[in-house]
Amino acid sequence: MNLIEDFARNPSEEAMASVVASAIGDSWGVDEIGRLAEVLAHSGTTLAFPDDIVTADVASTGGPSSLSTLLCPLYLRNLGFQIPKLGVPGRPAGGIDILAQVPGYKANPDAPTARAVLDRCGYVHFLAGPDFAPLDAILFRYRQRSGAQDVPPLAVASILAKKIACGIKSAGLDVRVAPHGNFGGDFATARQTAKSFCVAAKAVGIAAVAGLTDARTPYQPYIGRGESLLALRKLIDDSSDQWLLEHADRCLLLAANVGALHPGHAPLVKEIGKPFFENIVAQGGTEAGFLDKVESIARAPRVEIAAQQGGFFSLDLAGLRSVFATANASTDKEPFPDNLGLILRKRPGSFVKNGEILASVRATTGVWAACAEPLTKCFRITELMDYALGLEEFVRA
Repeated sequence: MNLIEDFARNPSEEAMASVVASAIGDSWGVDEIGRLAEVLAHSGTTLAFPDDIVTADVASTGGPSSLSTLLCPLYLRNLGFQIPKLGVPGRPAGGIDILAQVPGYKANPDAPTARAVLDRCGYVHFLAGPDFAPLDAILFRYRQRSGAQDVPPLAVASILAKKIACGIKSAGLDVRVAPHGNFGGDFATARQTAKSFCVAAKAVGIAAVAGLTDARTPYQPYIGRGESLLALRKLIDDSSDQWLLEHADRCLLLAANVGALHPGHAPLVKEIGKPFFENIVAQGGTEAGFLDKVESIARAPRVEIAAQQGGFFSLDLAGLRSVFATANASTDKEPFPDNLGLILRKRPGSFVKNGEILASVRATTGVWAACAEPLTKCFRITELMDYALGLEEFVRA
């Protein structure tokens, strides 16, 4: 605990290194996780709500291709919850940096503006720091730089801190389980970490539920900041393919489980257009601006990646995330660049013929020159797979 208090008083590189080392080596329990979460949350402005206003949110443990942090708040809003959603940039596409692609959308409002947006439409999506949980933003950046983003106790504390800062009363957590996951590389480890999140949340007065999903294969085919907006447009227009619809249903199920933590909410509905555009407008964008942006993404030139032989299609998601993180690295001038995106044309795990198109890639000229080789290497064809979408793992002696 002393290390956490030292960090709270002086968030130096040395103090952060000590916290990270302790979280890795000292088997942190609920007390340490909860204390760090409180320190991170109360390092800035916090929101509070009267008892008759029920707040909720769904966070995630990170990882490519899921749209849960975009879709679940809209489903929860339909249920009648207030949604103050505090987030950090994702790799390759977090909810806030996807919304920031909409012209005029203000992703970093100060505290009074965030509260005004919430009062206007019941849903605000905004960045951690400098007003909200600034120590969380500082520690998160340190974890990214030092390769400690996937330390489960720190991931739990960071997620919980955002819920505390926003006055959340009911929280859901999309635990994306994969070797590159932040909550552990397998279901046994992730289940234990998810339990610690729920217990720590309960200790600070937040009802929580976690849903574990297999993140070794993509959840849906639209990957990247711009492509995620394209997926949202298809869901709003009811023009989605089956793969995307299945993912939307899983997100709806997670939101329903969060809703069940607080009985008496409105009926569950799947329509997202109304709450989505209300938020876009309240945070500075327009419906026309969103539609224009989506059209530009849809019309952008694309390069196709084809199978070089017949076999089962396997996608290296950890490698894909690394390529996207490099291609879309933030700068002072461009905090949420969108230089790379792709649409999968085949599901990993499916059998493909030689020459079949696996994905269509949108990339700026310079980025494609740099990422073509590492990106293409993420697309593999093999005779055998140990897992695939909808299958359990194969176990051998």
